[in-house]
Amino acid sequence: MKKSITIVFLLVSVLAFSQKVKMKKDKVIIDDVEVYNFEEEGRMTTFSTLSNEEFASVVTTSYQERNQGYNPRYSSSPQYLNHTVYTVKFLSSGKEVTTDIGIKKIAAALYKSEMIDANGKIDEEKLNIFINKYNNENLKLKIN
Repeated sequence: MKKSITIVFLLVSVLAFSQKVKMKKDKVIIDDVEVYNFEEEGRMTTFSTLSNEEFASVVTTSYQERNQGYNPRYSSSPQYLNHTVYTVKFLSSGKEVTTDIGIKKIAAALYKSEMIDANGKIDEEKLNIFINKYNNENLKLKIN
């Protein structure tokens, strides 16, 4: 019984505090508020402030990995698994983050970090915290 109550409270708290992220008509909208502009060109997404100051670009790449559970005699699962990787490059500093969290979650994380002001200037201390939190060097090795 205690486990059930704990699970219910965890679900309620996660649902209550999760941000709703939409990307429509070149706008990033978080909790019904426009926070950034974005532009997609092929596999690149560029984020800018509402005053059109670009601050980050995201390149989407992928790699394949052999499915360890694949057995042609007994398995209907694919022989190779596709994985998507996002490389976020901060334009003013050239610093990068390699992650697999997805473009909407990247937008939400940028907003939540509060590192970008209205003019597109990036707080370097908050940027370093963002990099430490989201960077995954193992992914970088897999796409090179």
